[in-house]
Amino acid sequence: MALTKKLLNSLKSSFLKKSNNKSSNLQALKRLKEIHNYDYITFVANKYREKEITVWEYSKERNLVNHPLNLVIKKERDILLIQCRSNIKKVTLENLIEFENIGAEFIAQHPPFKRYNILYLYICSENRFNNRALKYIENNNHISYKILKEHD
Repeated sequence: MALTKKLLNSLKSSFLKKSNNKSSNLQALKRLKEIHNYDYITFVANKYREKEITVWEYSKERNLVNHPLNLVIKKERDILLIQCRSNIKKVTLENLIEFENIGAEFIAQHPPFKRYNILYLYICSENRFNNRALKYIENNNHISYKILKEHD
């Protein structure tokens, strides 16, 4: 993962040097952030696999870039719906609600999961939650978050 971060920084500076077009720079940076988050999803999935937990890399399997639902994990009587976020931007209450809505749609499309306890988990590389998002998590036992740094 450290190599990915170095590559990201290297590509970012080369894009900024080569182009005077601000729109091109913003597009290139956005794409690099998407790539980095894609790698972060794999990093998180592998952490669970190390614990011999079965992981479904849902967003990757479906080629869904920047989709709120990245991983699905079955753990005993629980189904964990996971969104992975590298430190791209703040996590807001609106992000959490969008994630829950996407999760509800996913469960509706996969009826066997309805027999399980559905839990939502936000995994981030840094604590980038705003106060409203943290308050919402604190007041709801079906959603939680975990900070998982890439270099740990």
